[in-house]
This record gives sequence, C-alpha cells and structure tokens, in this order.
Amino acid sequence: MLEQFRDIMIIISAFLFIGAVLAFIIVLALLFRKVSPIMNSARSIAGNIENVSSVVSGRMLGPVVRAVMVAAGLRRAASIFTKRSRGKEKKDGKGQ
Repeated sequence: MLEQFRDIMIIISAFLFIGAVLAFIIVLALLFRKVSPIMNSARSIAGNIENVSSVVSGRMLGPVVRAVMVAAGLRRAASIFTKRSRGKEKKDGKGQ
C-alpha cells in the first residue's frame, strides 16, 4: 500500500514538474514577444545617437581641433620671438 502511494506521488510530482517547466517556457515566450519590439526600438535609438554623434564630431570637432592647433602654433611662435628678442637685448647690453 505504501509503495503504491509513493509511486502515485512520484507520478504526480513528475506531472507537476513538467507543468511548471511548460508554464515557465510559455511565460518566457510571452515575455520575449513583449520585449522584442522594445529591444528593436532601443537598437534603432542607439543607431540614431551614433549617427548624430559622428556628424557632430565630424562637423564640430574638426574645426575646433584646427583652431586649437593654430592657437598652439601662434603661442609657440610668440614664445620663440620673445626669447630671441630677449637674447638680442642681453647681447646688445640693453637688457640690464
């Protein structure tokens, strides 16, 4: 009698386990159907942001970098000329 009860409980537990696994798979499938459009939208938005950032970096960053390079060159040229003029003054005796 106890063996039969055990066997019935094992069979019922197996059916319950199979039912739980099937329910989990169904919930996952429904969740995937809901999340999939959201993920596609997020991918599209990320692509748009990437395009905008590349346009901004191409149009804005290029001229800014060039301007900084020109400013650095002018600063370097000014420092070279001021060093030379100081050196000439010292050689001529006008510096002191």
